[in-house]
Amino acid sequence: MLNCIIVDDEIAARVIVSHLCGLEGGLNVIGEFPDALQAIKFLNKNEADLIFLDIHMPDFTGFDFIETLKNP
Repeated sequence: MLNCIIVDDEIAARVIVSHLCGLEGGLNVIGEFPDALQAIKFLNKNEADLIFLDIHMPDFTGFDFIETLKNP
């Protein structure tokens, strides 16, 4: 089972991705975040195997987020 997080500023997108993960037996959503900063705080204390990431977010893009990861 892969632990995953969802990072997207649009709630509808997070709901859809979370629903699709639930349909796939091997994915466990351990967090959903409306912005990259909240996801970074979570990942400083937790590990995820997979990140569903919106690239176009206000203030802090998905590319900026990837650059902050210790173990991308």
